[in-house]
Amino acid sequence: MKLTNLTTLFTTPLNSAAYTQSVGFKSSDIRTFQNNEIVRPQDNFVSNPLYSNFDDAATIKKIAKSNPRIMQLLKENGVKLKVNVDELAALKKGHLSDTRIIAAKICSNISDPELKKKVRMQDVQQAAMLHDYGKVLIPKEILNKPGTLNPEEKKIMQLHSELGYELLKQQGVNQNVLNLIKYHHQNKEGNGYPQAPSDFEYDVNFQILHVADMYSALTENRCYHAACTKDEALAIIEQKMEAGDISKEVFEALEKSL
Repeated sequence: MKLTNLTTLFTTPLNSAAYTQSVGFKSSDIRTFQNNEIVRPQDNFVSNPLYSNFDDAATIKKIAKSNPRIMQLLKENGVKLKVNVDELAALKKGHLSDTRIIAAKICSNISDPELKKKVRMQDVQQAAMLHDYGKVLIPKEILNKPGTLNPEEKKIMQLHSELGYELLKQQGVNQNVLNLIKYHHQNKEGNGYPQAPSDFEYDVNFQILHVADMYSALTENRCYHAACTKDEALAIIEQKMEAGDISKEVFEALEKSL
């Protein structure tokens, strides 16, 4: 896998001609989502190069070995370094793509003008496509366990947010996207995982990613649960809104998106 020039890929505006010229792509070569997933013209989304290219086990293992924090997290939790590229490939085809689509629609359907100004649509979409990359280092027997995870397994599973952040932080991903990846399981009270800094703000972008991730997960068939219907998933997410974890505006934007 070739990782050179990724900084250029991520620091050039995604909808600009300079983006394609800087890496030698023609516009027709860049993977985009074209099956009417997003109906709003302001999207102009181009898929993250890591989404298509970050799939070489040897290279991912090399990145992990060179990162002291990754090795510390794995060692502390008794996890051997093993790269599960098949699991990552399955996530890309299903949950990550689905989460990106839902998140973009929610962004588009935020109706409050002041709140909409705070939405970073491109960052949310990039984070949605990359948020579970850390699962490439989680053991398959935990990822695919059909029953409830025990406390030790749950702790290992929860490493995926920080592992993804650490895997991607030297790959040219901007800091806003990295923060969304690392804290996509945080919440308004700050008692999610991993531990957030004292100045952490659970803003609208975190809420959008969290809701999109949750809706996608609830409506998928997984080894540990059958897919919920749209109404069942919305009822579960509505409870989170009523508890104050998600704003009414974000919930209503989700409803409009479905």
